Amino acid sequence: MLLALLAILALFYTVLLWIGVVHSYHHLHILLLVFQYALILPAIWAYLRAHATRESQDARISLPSRTGIVFLFAVVVFPLSWLSTRGLLNPDESGYSFEARIFVSGHLKAAPLVGATANVRATPDEDFFGNHVLRPDGWFPKFPPGWPGVLAVGYAVSAPWIITPILSLLSLVTIAAIGRQIFSEQVGLLAICFAILSSFYLVNSIGMMSHALCGLLSALACFCLFRGLDTGSLSYFWGMFACLGFALQVRPYTAFVLAVVMTAASLWRTRTQPAFCLRIFAIGCLVGGIALFAVLVYNQLYTGNWLQSPYALAAGAQAPPELSFHPARIWQGIAQYGRQTFEESLIGIFPFAYLLAGYAVFSEQEHRSETRVLAAIYISLVFAYLAHPEGSGNFFGERFHFEGIFAVFLLAARGAVLFIERWKISRSAVTFALAVLVMMQLSQQAAAAITVARQGEPYRKLRAATAQVPNGIVFLHDSPGFVAKHFNLNQADWRHAPHIFLVDADPEQRNEWACRYQSSTWTVAEYDPKTHSALLDTQSTSCSVITAQPTK
Repeated sequence: MLLALLAILALFYTVLLWIGVVHSYHHLHILLLVFQYALILPAIWAYLRAHATRESQDARISLPSRTGIVFLFAVVVFPLSWLSTRGLLNPDESGYSFEARIFVSGHLKAAPLVGATANVRATPDEDFFGNHVLRPDGWFPKFPPGWPGVLAVGYAVSAPWIITPILSLLSLVTIAAIGRQIFSEQVGLLAICFAILSSFYLVNSIGMMSHALCGLLSALACFCLFRGLDTGSLSYFWGMFACLGFALQVRPYTAFVLAVVMTAASLWRTRTQPAFCLRIFAIGCLVGGIALFAVLVYNQLYTGNWLQSPYALAAGAQAPPELSFHPARIWQGIAQYGRQTFEESLIGIFPFAYLLAGYAVFSEQEHRSETRVLAAIYISLVFAYLAHPEGSGNFFGERFHFEGIFAVFLLAARGAVLFIERWKISRSAVTFALAVLVMMQLSQQAAAAITVARQGEPYRKLRAATAQVPNGIVFLHDSPGFVAKHFNLNQADWRHAPHIFLVDADPEQRNEWACRYQSSTWTVAEYDPKTHSALLDTQSTSCSVITAQPTK
């Protein structure tokens, strides 16, 4: 009876999920969560309790090998990344990719577009691309160089779409290694199974966002932390701080939060060994000082001010506006985005992973210290990013928490093992319950892939269409599902490129801007959601006065 009920509930959940995908009903998230937690969870609990035995059970579950799990994920993630890099999941990708192209060209900045001003707030709308800084001394995105530098390797081999999946696969290997190091081989394998079946992990393993790199660095730092504490070797602490120092060049605020947690854990665990503790502290100060100096040098090179970051410069301010520690502003952000963040996080992760992680935190006896460190890593990011009150463009989860999600997977896997051992659940019952959840997640993974394809379609169609237009100016026009300022298709050496892309801010000014660039033609490109195609309108330029130097 319970077995049939579980199967029926899982089937209804899948149908409901696909209705939401086909019709883009985002408000169905609430209903999906009700299904999970009010119907499926009690049914699974009742089923497992009905199959409890009086004898202790072996918590080992039949799982694929680590190589098999990584291979299965690779089969999915590489093609999906190839597709997503031709569109967009987040406008930050446009900035990261342009910065990578600049690095490949051998420069730190691109030449400034016509109309650049000393005051970034006065940048003409036609020249303004989101997250970019345009000044007379150069044109560049506002992001730190760590991730664009790695992404540049992909551009150098004409395959930027492979970098993020490779980093994600390396993260899986690292997660399995952490699980084996502090818990067991079984926990490590189960943790990466939870990861590859989580839509949140999938969508952050494709495209050109920086989270995959920073997530790998945070997981490697955690592995080095536990390995260093276990072996007493300082070399692992060098590795931990090196990873955190590199992460500071990728996502500075995230790296700072993780560094505080892992440094505190290192010093607290070694407090009874003063000399060893002092050496760890010294290593942290040295590596941290080098990493911080690199940030200051980067600021100086791009803004001309050691203490002003490009984030601040892009907003015309002295401090990054993304963070706010004002209680009223934080509360406003929670009220505006908190519910969405909560829903997306629960939907995007493997079902009930947060519950299992909590169970591990409160039930663990043998590895209490390690469990608390893992919990602190994730929870610290959750609380730290309350200071980022603006929305992050959540997509199957809060992306600002991604660098700590590996800890949740590990805790959830450990919680599952502890639950099986404590309640003496038979292996066959556990296998069936997991099969039901896997079926649900496979449907959700397919839904995530369709969502990625759908959201990126306008950008893919416009990218392909504009490559075929006559040489000259291309005005990108805002359309349903397409935001022109989020899609910088310009080459780093745009002066010698066949096309120069501008934002179509004012139709009356198109001819004037084409004249300023001395372009013989201009084309307006927009997306038509009714026909799912790009619309192009090419006109000849009519110039009475030359207003700019030739661009070719």
